[in-house]
Amino acid sequence: MPRTETASKHPRYATLHEAAEYCRSSRRSLERRMAEGKLTRFRNGFRVLVDLNEIDALLRGERR
Repeated sequence: MPRTETASKHPRYATLHEAAEYCRSSRRSLERRMAEGKLTRFRNGFRVLVDLNEIDALLRGERR
């Protein structure tokens, strides 16, 4: 089933651990990208979340 543009615009939140597994990277690497302003950090209580759509865009080399 092909993805629509609307579906890709909705945030897909994941914890840092989940996101690191998703992109086969380290948690520390994702924290660096957040510090550089390349990824947005979202807080849900004590948890830090990232949008997997932003990670996809970063891996494709798209600018924010």
